[in-house]
Amino acid sequence: MSVIAIIIACGKQEEIAPGTEAAFLTLGSGPILSHSLKTLEEASCIDRVIVVVSKERVDAAMQIIRRYGCTKVRGVVIGGASRMSSLRTVFSKMPSDPSVVVIHEASRPFLSKKILAETVKGAKRYGSSIAAHKVEDSVKIAPKGMRVGETLDRNTVWTAQTPQAFKINVIKSIVETRNKGVKLIDDESALVTAPAETHLVEAGWTNMKIRSRHDLEIAAALLHARLVGDVVRFELRETPAAV
Repeated sequence: MSVIAIIIACGKQEEIAPGTEAAFLTLGSGPILSHSLKTLEEASCIDRVIVVVSKERVDAAMQIIRRYGCTKVRGVVIGGASRMSSLRTVFSKMPSDPSVVVIHEASRPFLSKKILAETVKGAKRYGSSIAAHKVEDSVKIAPKGMRVGETLDRNTVWTAQTPQAFKINVIKSIVETRNKGVKLIDDESALVTAPAETHLVEAGWTNMKIRSRHDLEIAAALLHARLVGDVVRFELRETPAAV
């Protein structure tokens, strides 16, 4: 089964400020985009990669691909205003359909090869599989202002992340629906029809999305401290007693 990964590096959801895509900001020794590209390049479960960027970022993306030796990249596609329109463009340019499609946001630089492999495996088995993180705090629903209308059971609430993997027939049925207002990553699970189902893969809080300058500072600190990996462990030590 062939697996293609699509990295979304453009659109309003990938900007931390108007006209400033997170993918092309520096994190550590290179652009944020380079971190995901390197992981996909090294992942045995990925056969090909397509990068989706804005028209103004094509040259920059090509430079990153060449600089980091990303041989799996088969194309750089100019994306649209939404992820759904970008995917429609990608599928219209694909010479042949893969078996599984993986979608990943470039603004999540700490992509884990383990989580990537698990989402691909989940897609092959269930039809759709997405990285997610179980909410640890209580969640309040306030439909009108600050008044709480409902409290959700935190044991059943997850935040959706990427990578998200789909069998080709599942993702094509979603992309080709032309439903207005559907936001891929947010609402795709509702469009996965039987016999396929959406399977969750716990990816942890370190699979963070960079949405602001503050997030970028946190990401830089995580990278520097080498806290990012398949598992993050904290060692608790007793505070010495005062003398």
